[in-house]
Amino acid sequence: MSAHPATRRLVLRPLMLGDKRPFVTLLNDYDVAKNLGRVAHPYSDALFREFLTITHRQWEDGVGYTLAVTRALDGAFIGLCGVNRREDGAWELGYWFGKPYWRQGYATEAAKAVSRCAFDRLGAERLTSGWFFDNPASGHVLEKLGFQATGTEEVNCVSRAAPVLSNRVELTRADFLRKRAA
Repeated sequence: MSAHPATRRLVLRPLMLGDKRPFVTLLNDYDVAKNLGRVAHPYSDALFREFLTITHRQWEDGVGYTLAVTRALDGAFIGLCGVNRREDGAWELGYWFGKPYWRQGYATEAAKAVSRCAFDRLGAERLTSGWFFDNPASGHVLEKLGFQATGTEEVNCVSRAAPVLSNRVELTRADFLRKRAA
């Protein structure tokens, strides 16, 4: 992803060491962490540094593009959004936002920009994603983008230390283009 996506209210860019403080602070809210499969709670500076190294390696290898989501108005770090290539060739869309930034349309705005990049710049034929059964707001974001249900599966959630039912969804290039044209 050579150019970084931007929207009217958001700038999406690679994650940087300077994002550590807001990143760790926002993920240390259990209400955020419990909606993410692979995030420990509490979250530490060391975990952030490890994640930063992984995301930079994925970027260099062309298999993952994790973007810090910042507000265009003031540059505040508010969350993450990105895509990772799966073994089956599809790209997995994921995102999280700090609780102070929920219910403001940021997730939909960022996920739409990243989806557009995945289809237009990465040549993705389909995107997959999922949301935990008790996080319908995330499901609503994906529905607005045109994702369709493909089933459910149990996903281990590190912060909950238990498997959680995840609703799986998919968006094809054709469906995305139809929705964009509408």
